[in-house]
Amino acid sequence: MRNLLAKAIFLIHSLVVIFWIGLLFVPNNIWPDKINFHFYLTLFIVINQFLWGLIILPWTKDYKMVCFLTTINQLLRGKSISDEENYKHSFLKELFGKAGITVSHRFSTILTFTILTIVTIQYLFFR
Repeated sequence: MRNLLAKAIFLIHSLVVIFWIGLLFVPNNIWPDKINFHFYLTLFIVINQFLWGLIILPWTKDYKMVCFLTTINQLLRGKSISDEENYKHSFLKELFGKAGITVSHRFSTILTFTILTIVTIQYLFFR
């Protein structure tokens, strides 16, 4: 049952990430309020990762931005919060790994801040 729930959380996480990144490619004439929505969604995602990293800091003793969906998934897989495979785990690393592409944990962080930068520029100058 835990394995099935972990797979469901991974699927939900995948859909959220694909939707979040995919919004970069949706033209404004199709969704006029997309820039506002994408900006606030990105803020929510980034703030969530910062805060969750702080919340689990007493267990991890090492600050990393962590998505709470990653923690839930890793807990369902039997990893404790203090396990490095929880807080140093990258969802994108796992997702790309399933496709045979190797990326580092740093890639996820860089991608997150790149999207935040792009979306912020769109929000400030193109809405």
